[in-house]
Amino acid sequence: MIDDVRTNTRETILGGDAAEGSLLAVGASAVTLVATIAVFLFRPAMALPTLGAFAFVTAIGWVTYQAEMARLLTLVATVLTVLTVTFITIFLFASAVPAFVEHGLGLLLIPEQNGEPIWFFWLDAVLPSAETYWNPLSGAYSLIPMIWATVVVTVIAGAIAGPLGLFGALFIAEVASDGMRELIKPGVEVLAGIPSIVYGFIGFQVLNGFVQTSFLDDGASFLIAGVVVGIMALPTVVSVGEDALSSVPDSMGDGSIAMGATRWQTMKSISIPAAFSGISAAVILGLGRAIGETMAVAAIMASGTLFADPLYDIFDANATLTSLIATQYGSASESTIDVLFVAGVMLFVIVAGMSVVSQYIEQQMKAKLRGNR
Repeated sequence: MIDDVRTNTRETILGGDAAEGSLLAVGASAVTLVATIAVFLFRPAMALPTLGAFAFVTAIGWVTYQAEMARLLTLVATVLTVLTVTFITIFLFASAVPAFVEHGLGLLLIPEQNGEPIWFFWLDAVLPSAETYWNPLSGAYSLIPMIWATVVVTVIAGAIAGPLGLFGALFIAEVASDGMRELIKPGVEVLAGIPSIVYGFIGFQVLNGFVQTSFLDDGASFLIAGVVVGIMALPTVVSVGEDALSSVPDSMGDGSIAMGATRWQTMKSISIPAAFSGISAAVILGLGRAIGETMAVAAIMASGTLFADPLYDIFDANATLTSLIATQYGSASESTIDVLFVAGVMLFVIVAGMSVVSQYIEQQMKAKLRGNR
């Protein structure tokens, strides 16, 4: 049993055809790496010398046993990535537990008006109510208004990013020439590199003034935040959607055209249905970014913990879950920090769930195009 474990471990790290002497080089690199991590945890001031030792030993091993060292480095990178995500998840949920224990459903209080709960879909029959739902000084920490603001902004962003992203992906994949495609796609992807605070500042300065002038409104609103976040999600939707459309076999489109269909009929009846799973995954990933966006929304409408009146008023404004965290944590008390971690847990679960769903949809698309379904 022990010999089998030792053999499997050796093959995992070194491979089945490891060169003579590679075990020593790989072992020395692994030992210095473990030492670096231990020193970083217990004696941070000495971390740099041990890191240099790890880099030196690894460089020597790379020159002499490149294949084995590459296997070790890829294994280390994978393990560190998994551990990092695991530690972040554990820390996030552990930090939110005190607020869950102390407040319970109080984190989802429904507001009252004249002693009666305000109608909020079906929630007023399920959740408790209170006149004050966000006032840290009095211990009121209801996240319902921020959850609703997040939903409204995400819906508006989806209405912007979904159709525009689909049409953009269709144009790049089906209409544009090769030269135009090589120019447009990198240009679209560059949009993803613009800092979110820049988007928020431009949205506040440009769209805010336009809304104030054209609609005689106060300016900062769900509408402006949703439009800006929708534009920010466009590169994701366009890029992933274009990849999905490009994955559709050319033979399917050629057969449609050979039967007498026009280019538009081919896109509408062949390309989009065949790539629908990938397009859906693109929209879901875009909405995931919209939900998790912080600085752009904070720059546009950072304040406010009240519901829109009426709830569907897109020209009203209120903090979302992300902007609440960004604007409150600096001066928050310990109990408020715990509640902000709850907001972080909600965002984590939603975005992680959407990522899992998008991956599942992409796998279904690949299986469909390969003829496995």
